[in-house]
Amino acid sequence: MSKRIQHLQQQLTSDCEVCCSEDMLDTFPEVFHVSFLVEHIGIIVCHRGRFRFMAGGELHEACGGNTVFLNRGIYFYILDNSSDCLYSLLFYRVDSIRDILGNTIMGMKFWEVVHPSTCQILPTAKANNISHYISLFASLDEYSKDVFVEKERMLLMLSLTYSICSIFSKMMSSDTSVSARNTDIYIRFLKLTEKNYDRERSVAFYADKLCISAKYLSAIVKQMSGMTAQQHIFKAIIRRSIFLMNNTDMSIKQISDSFHFPNPSAFGTFFKKHTNMSPRTFREKNKKTL
Repeated sequence: MSKRIQHLQQQLTSDCEVCCSEDMLDTFPEVFHVSFLVEHIGIIVCHRGRFRFMAGGELHEACGGNTVFLNRGIYFYILDNSSDCLYSLLFYRVDSIRDILGNTIMGMKFWEVVHPSTCQILPTAKANNISHYISLFASLDEYSKDVFVEKERMLLMLSLTYSICSIFSKMMSSDTSVSARNTDIYIRFLKLTEKNYDRERSVAFYADKLCISAKYLSAIVKQMSGMTAQQHIFKAIIRRSIFLMNNTDMSIKQISDSFHFPNPSAFGTFFKKHTNMSPRTFREKNKKTL
């Protein structure tokens, strides 16, 4: 086993945030020749040749010029590959950027909502910046404790996540099926909440902007995400509130005012209902764990 393959295998079997091939490889790590649970966002770019693989119990083949996107939570393994196969790989976790991802991305659950199949194989031309991201991640020192390197890695993960969602959003916009139209309404709803959740908490407001009834909007959102439209709006407020409490010196009153609550008491009641803790208790508890 070459040092590069060995290094990749070590990354994939550890708790690394980012697993990166660093360069094109011609052999897959041994961990991929048995059922491997994908706990990351998985991307494999096939530059030349072909490889066959199982993903979630389904047989697939990728050829030169294809990029494979693997959904999280599936079992994946390589069946075989051609002798001239060259690929590059990037698996990454989103835990460290979860609190700064926008409501649109969190609501989409990345591309899993839009494309619920186990994996997607796209022409690399439609995802031609993915290889560039692999090069950027490879250029960073994975062992560095430099705070600026860590922030750069985090921002790269954030940028890549938005790029992936953009790719799949564009695919859906070119589809004319009923499912695609519903997905389009869902994504537009998420974008609207991203812009307005700090001051508009009524489902009727978003339905009016989308020129549909509140009942129809709620049905689509529930179908697409398993959550109601109201839950999406409230979750956006809670997520941003937690971010402000953890990362700023804003007072509870200032945070309450930023969401246009009538007073801090009303915000406190809202926050406690959704987190089982008052804002003050939450902030104090979190300080002790930092």
